[in-house]
Amino acid sequence: MDIREAIMSVFPEIPELENVGFSQYSTPYRAVLVAFGESGKSGLKEFEEFVEASGGTKADVGKFLISVFQYLLIHYRRFNDESVEVPVFKLFLTLKGWLNENGFGNDYHRILHSFVGYIVNIAEKIAEKSDCEMGVAYMKTAYILTLEAEETFEEEYFRELKEKTKEMLKSLYEKCGVEGDIPEKREKGC
Repeated sequence: MDIREAIMSVFPEIPELENVGFSQYSTPYRAVLVAFGESGKSGLKEFEEFVEASGGTKADVGKFLISVFQYLLIHYRRFNDESVEVPVFKLFLTLKGWLNENGFGNDYHRILHSFVGYIVNIAEKIAEKSDCEMGVAYMKTAYILTLEAEETFEEEYFRELKEKTKEMLKSLYEKCGVEGDIPEKREKGC
């Protein structure tokens, strides 16, 4: 089993990974990842259980998730690889949920701090290529992430990023004929 198939078995909800080349991906978790893929199991929860049954920890799972995210982001930044845009966005949201649910909130905040600007840029590119419904969904999600970043971090950059993203979302609302207000604060639970 190749590494892409093994990664896809962990993330069946991200079928866009099929189009990503993983020939340069290197991980210390390769053996357990391939063994998981060959087991016929699929899904992040099942991978987490498999890793723990193999003597690993939740921290190992988190490091693996972050390594895949970083690999995809490097491909986006270095090679302008459009095939990774949707997987990067979806994996960022997966990281947000998994890290926060498993007691790694500080790691999530570091990732949010470092990469929310890229996520906004990626959302804008996805929105340009998508139909209105999908484009608005990606941009609105990116905007909510900027609200979170502004609430979490003090740097002026995050306020400016939020305003820039709000303008992009407003423009997309107008282009697509979407009614409704753009929130100034995150809803509880977002």
